[in-house]
Amino acid sequence: MAESRIAQLATSPLLQNFAVTASQKAIRPVGSFIAPICEVPDLNFRYKVYTEQNRYRVPNTKRQPGSRATVIGFSAADASLTLEPNALDFPIPNAEQLSDEGLQYSLMEAQSVLADASALALENEIVTLAQSAAIASPLSQTIDFTDPTVDPVAIIDSQILSVMKAAKNGAPVKILFGTTKFKQFRDNPNVRGRFIVSNRGGSEDGVGIVSPSIGDVGSLLMTNPECALSLMVIDQSLPGEASNIQFLLDEIMIIFASSTAPNRMDPSFMKTFARMGGFFRSGSYTTEDQRDQVLKMDWTTLPAVTNSAAVAAIQ
Repeated sequence: MAESRIAQLATSPLLQNFAVTASQKAIRPVGSFIAPICEVPDLNFRYKVYTEQNRYRVPNTKRQPGSRATVIGFSAADASLTLEPNALDFPIPNAEQLSDEGLQYSLMEAQSVLADASALALENEIVTLAQSAAIASPLSQTIDFTDPTVDPVAIIDSQILSVMKAAKNGAPVKILFGTTKFKQFRDNPNVRGRFIVSNRGGSEDGVGIVSPSIGDVGSLLMTNPECALSLMVIDQSLPGEASNIQFLLDEIMIIFASSTAPNRMDPSFMKTFARMGGFFRSGSYTTEDQRDQVLKMDWTTLPAVTNSAAVAAIQ
């Protein structure tokens, strides 16, 4: 029967490995950049949340002979969360009429589509949450980078130091540029003036070109932070209305602390909590009327702001 064929193929090592690989490749770089995956052992878990009132403190590691060591762990005062279930379905039309090879290829295609769509949904959730939290930060500022009297590099350097102080444990500072904000940054004469133009090996007319890319930005700033550019677009129109395509992160940049190896206790700005052992899982089921076969993608994740003090926005 078609149902048993799909079920057997969808749960076979070949298709399961394909689904895992497709999911890993589909994870969007901006989402993992601002809220890296932090694995937790179960759906329900505790984590440390830091604010201006509940700040990160370096533990005392000294121990006198005969005395107890400082205890690090979770308590009733820590936050509790439950990973949120997410799901997408992809019907496989005419499954019963496909050959084994054709059905396998159809399942692979469906898994790729589901992996891409689920990763896009996760990044949208992460960036939207990050933007709201960054704007609400007391460190945030409104600065017009199109003003030639404004020096964006000096302003960002100051914000980097402020975020480092707020994080309090030396976590690396990262920067995520909104699309238009980065254009304003790179076009600012005080930014362009920091690039040395050489015509060695260049054009015959002796003209050099100054066009800083996102990969050049870190070298201009204190601590040489890792920088990324958000180019994600969304349609903000309602059903039936003309499309209204906008950049998800546009005239704003986010400066934040982010550990290179996040755990449930470090003071990173954001994390994406996910269950250990892989969180994108594919499977299949038959519709209630027994007519159609459906490939499904389930995942349990939860992006969360874990240190609201360790972030700043420049709008």
